[in-house]
Amino acid sequence: MKKIVFIVLMSMFASVYAKNIKTDVKTVRYSGSKICLNDHSLKVRLVDKLKGYEKEGYQGMEVKGDTVISCQNAGWISFYTYDGNKLNQIVPPYKMDCYSKENHCNVVTLSNTYYSPEDKLPLLYVSQCAKQPYKGMKDVLFVVRIANDLKSVQTVQTIYYKDENRHFGYALQWVIDRESNMLYGYGNTINNNDVNNQHRIVKFRIPGINEGKDGIVTLTDKDLLENYLVEDSYRQPFMPIGQGLFVKNGLLFMPTGFGTKEHPSILYVWNLKDRMMQNVIDLSASTFSEFEDCAMWQNVLLLQAQGYMFRLDF
Repeated sequence: MKKIVFIVLMSMFASVYAKNIKTDVKTVRYSGSKICLNDHSLKVRLVDKLKGYEKEGYQGMEVKGDTVISCQNAGWISFYTYDGNKLNQIVPPYKMDCYSKENHCNVVTLSNTYYSPEDKLPLLYVSQCAKQPYKGMKDVLFVVRIANDLKSVQTVQTIYYKDENRHFGYALQWVIDRESNMLYGYGNTINNNDVNNQHRIVKFRIPGINEGKDGIVTLTDKDLLENYLVEDSYRQPFMPIGQGLFVKNGLLFMPTGFGTKEHPSILYVWNLKDRMMQNVIDLSASTFSEFEDCAMWQNVLLLQAQGYMFRLDF
């Protein structure tokens, strides 16, 4: 959901800015319900610089144990370990077999399903999330199996939402709620530049790995379990630049923005059960660079930005 030119400019800005930034912990106050039992504040600090493929922007990321999965535009993937202090890259970036110019790789989310009992990591779901269709299909979700040595992936299924009623405009992002074992989709109804644009959330059962025909599962509106607009209950101005998604404890974490005055870096927290905006956390003063995706490491939130990783302790 971003312009490539802007990504390049922001990456250049972040590179210059990072030379002077201190990794001091910053405290951010926020309103709304508490995300944990602590005070209404969180600690933010820069973790490390990422070491991905230099010619592509950073996009989706996930965490399993101490393993951090970092993905980039078109389908690049690399792996790190995180010890609570620094990132250590263990596998340099390479192309997944779902690599394509039509694959923005905007959100990646691990499931509860293992392709084989011998696999160390569960299946990874990769959001295509591009304006351009992939092989004639839009809003595709790639299901990939990660090799135990982390040096290759295999696409074992492709999920396609046949949006016959045009619920989504520019692109659709996918995320799995591992606690409820459900698949959620989120995106614009039109695009960020249209004053009539709204933001839709849908919910599906996760298709079984053996479902579909020729490796493709087609979802239609008949498969919808939930379908509603954020604006149905949230009446505040809401036109963020959508980036990543992550679900924990029934909360949908949505990092947004470019880190600029026009498009500030805001972490929205949506309550999926109550269908309400629980928190709006402005991180503009405590971070830099364009936000991308986030995931949980132990009890803290790691947030991938363009070229950098931040840590948020609630």
